[in-house]
Amino acid sequence: MRDKWRAAIGIDASRAVTMQRTGTEHYSASLLRALAALPSAQIRPIVLYVNLRDVHEARDGLPFALPNAWRVQAIPFPRLWTHVRLSAEMVVHRPETLFVPSHVVPVLHPRKTVVTIHDLGYLAYPLAHTRLSRLYLHLSTWFSTRSASRVIAISQATKRDLIKHYKVPARKISVIYHGRDAIFQRVLDESA
Repeated sequence: MRDKWRAAIGIDASRAVTMQRTGTEHYSASLLRALAALPSAQIRPIVLYVNLRDVHEARDGLPFALPNAWRVQAIPFPRLWTHVRLSAEMVVHRPETLFVPSHVVPVLHPRKTVVTIHDLGYLAYPLAHTRLSRLYLHLSTWFSTRSASRVIAISQATKRDLIKHYKVPARKISVIYHGRDAIFQRVLDESA
């Protein structure tokens, strides 16, 4: 059945189903929830790749109901999930386009791959990261920006940093600001 079902878009949803969420995980989950609410989500075949044991576990971790045209592909792997297991999935069942909302493009990926780079904070605040963490962030950012066909930067500052530190061509980068979740709104009731 999987061979008959070719995804137009594959999305690395591994961060969206993580129980302990930081900014990138919230971004991934919120973005997927917003995409799922679009009318076209019912039509466009989309596969969400997750590093979990089974589809039920993944569905329970998603903060929205899956549109009819979407499905979850649970592909568990203990370490180096993106570079080993997601890469293998790209060889066997390659989508037309892969979207990676969390900065790490798998080694093997479709020609059309889009990645979001949130910041290069490890360059500005190196002491906030271990040496190994900085090396990983540097190499994964370098590889991701080189191999993706498009790069989403979440601010003009991130775009400038990518151009300055990684020599990413400006024409390859689209600045798309983070949205504001509906729970964050102006408080008009002073007692609240």
